[in-house]
Amino acid sequence: MKYPVEIKIRIDPECHDPVILIHTDRKTQRVEDIVHAIEACTESSYPLIAGYHDNEMELLSQRDIIRVYVEARKVRICTDGGIYDSRKTLSWLETVLNTDRFVRISRFEIVNIRRIARFDFSNAGTVHLVFDDGNVTWVARRYVHAIQQVLARLGKGKED
Repeated sequence: MKYPVEIKIRIDPECHDPVILIHTDRKTQRVEDIVHAIEACTESSYPLIAGYHDNEMELLSQRDIIRVYVEARKVRICTDGGIYDSRKTLSWLETVLNTDRFVRISRFEIVNIRRIARFDFSNAGTVHLVFDDGNVTWVARRYVHAIQQVLARLGKGKED
């Protein structure tokens, strides 16, 4: 017999979008399977992204993408598993990436808001982003307003 999973639903009039929280003593394959099953149900309208590394293609979940950027005229996709090349343009990727998760921060970069660990506003007019994997980047001045809008939206209940 499989171990049962206890499921509780709490109705909260202040919560506009469902939030799923998994309580566990450690991260196991079973927990990962549950996360992937939930993602399959909730993000089915957001396609997997093809990433290429050493002439091999891997389909990447949008949840795993930290940032997408242009480097040496190539579009790169950064994940915890490594850096992949994309054969699509940054503009095309922007159209298929989940807008609740991704935001453009410059002409050359799109980031996963939910993978940002810290925002540093210490320099007037600029925003320094620190990702949960330790990488850092800057928001271009003309995109600071877009980041502020996303943060305001997240503050109204759109959290991971």
